[in-house]
Amino acid sequence: AVLMAPAGLAAPVNGEKGLSDLEGHWAQKEVEAAVASGWVDGYPDGSFKPEKSITRAEFTKMLLDAIHLTPDSELVAWMKVHAKMEDIWGNPTEYTPKLYDMSGHWLTSQGWLDAALYSGMVVPDDYNGKNFRPEKAIARYEIALMTDRALGLVYPASQPVEGELPFTDKEEILDWMKGYVNESVKAGVLKGYPDGSFQPNKTSTRAEAVVMIQRMLEEMEEGINPNITVVAQYHKVADNEDKIVAEKETEKIQLQMVDHIIYASLNDLYAVRKEMMKESGDKGVNDISESWWPIEQKVEVGVSGGNLLMIDDYQMGNVKYSSSNSPYYFYAPVRALYGELMIPV
Repeated sequence: AVLMAPAGLAAPVNGEKGLSDLEGHWAQKEVEAAVASGWVDGYPDGSFKPEKSITRAEFTKMLLDAIHLTPDSELVAWMKVHAKMEDIWGNPTEYTPKLYDMSGHWLTSQGWLDAALYSGMVVPDDYNGKNFRPEKAIARYEIALMTDRALGLVYPASQPVEGELPFTDKEEILDWMKGYVNESVKAGVLKGYPDGSFQPNKTSTRAEAVVMIQRMLEEMEEGINPNITVVAQYHKVADNEDKIVAEKETEKIQLQMVDHIIYASLNDLYAVRKEMMKESGDKGVNDISESWWPIEQKVEVGVSGGNLLMIDDYQMGNVKYSSSNSPYYFYAPVRALYGELMIPV
């Protein structure tokens, strides 16, 4: 069993006395909370080795596990089926991500690589020659990139940064990194050092990685509220009149409330819509299609009728959405929760 598991990630600690080398460590509370939540474990000897460097592969597995995008996740399966990208002519085509150095690696054989690629947490073009180098120690700028992706911040991170980054070593932060570093710092996931530096290329320890993922989860999970009652209405326009065809309470829509704004899962909203259409005998349910764009972190929903195709376009981190290229605006950016688009409703 030890041989089959990635070292330090899949060996649960027996007993209730805790990890042997965490007492008094600055990250003891965060690590123990992560172990209790189940997305990180100690070593077979009962230690955690908090100051040991963490590799790209280990961090990837840890991040995906923390945000529920596991190899057996229904959402990951949905992403694989619906994933799209642009071909060389700019037309939609099947998303076929490829890393050339991952054959036989445990991240691949256990299904974590597919989860990382199709969720968009790992994008092959971010790595030289599309070689992931999974056993390389992960750098802070890479953690900024991946936690931003988990938080649905690719869109704002891709925009020009206003002003200068407030770090003494900002010249070491490459231009393409700046937006990601900026967003991760704004979200409170990564922080600068007491001397005013950021040190983008500094590698991270296991303890530091756990703390940064915990901070990311606090930002992501803010305002989750299972106690709000949802009443869904299905409307149809007939004889130039908007009529309510069906109405019912539902517990099938994931909700959260942030800054007095209620957010709802886009996938859940469309699933309930389809359910109510079927219950109403509306054959138009068969004309609804969905696609997921991992690199851009967006969902497109197409509704066809006759020769007309209406496409609604929603993107994480963006306030603008469109219907057949006509722009509309939310009053807050679309959020991300465990890989789901959460739109303000």
